[in-house]
Amino acid sequence: MTPRERLLTWSTLAASLVMMTLMFLQPAGVIAQDKAKAPSLGPASSVELVEEDGKSIQLTAVDGRLSWGDEPQQQVQSVAYVHIGALLSPLMEAEERSEERRTLTERIQEDAQVLIDQLESIQAEIEGLNTAEGEGQELIQQGQQLAQQLQAFRQQAQAIQEGMMAQQIEQCYKEIVTGVNVVADRRNIDTVYRFIPTEDEFSIQDINSAMTQIRLRAVLRYPEQSDITEEVAEELNLVLE
Repeated sequence: MTPRERLLTWSTLAASLVMMTLMFLQPAGVIAQDKAKAPSLGPASSVELVEEDGKSIQLTAVDGRLSWGDEPQQQVQSVAYVHIGALLSPLMEAEERSEERRTLTERIQEDAQVLIDQLESIQAEIEGLNTAEGEGQELIQQGQQLAQQLQAFRQQAQAIQEGMMAQQIEQCYKEIVTGVNVVADRRNIDTVYRFIPTEDEFSIQDINSAMTQIRLRAVLRYPEQSDITEEVAEELNLVLE
């Protein structure tokens, strides 16, 4: 063996010894972690997936979402759920709205009481007359007119009250939608559905109401994290029971 060959051999052995020493000095946990960790792919602008028949789709990232086409529907979208009923009740019972309904009810009762007092006054006058002999016919006609007027007033008042309730419900709904949009934007949620939690008890009055409550419970199974009702309530400064 020539001196050059001897030098090359010893150099190779020395390098091998150093590598083996470094391997033994490396912590065992690091080695196990490297073996358990799957390789990371990318970065890549797209991934092409090919089916058995040769057809393929191209997966890309669009606005932070996985996409497989140009249409908006060809994207993976996140979904959440909100129990509107739980939010609607405290919004409707807010002091401002309750006071508005109370004021209207008191005004209606005052106006109705005027007609009631007039009708009771006429009835008291009629009781002292002999109606069988034809006395008090004019008063009887006045009483009948007042009774009809009171009935019409009550129907009109009911319509006014229902109109106010409908208007308030619409206002509450819009507030809920605003809160939902804020939370959805913050958590990057695309679609939010209204739902009734499956664990909520039925308020059963008859078979029709039971079937209605089943139809309203469109979502039968869902991850608990998908229910953002509490977050929306916090956004609207509501305390849920």
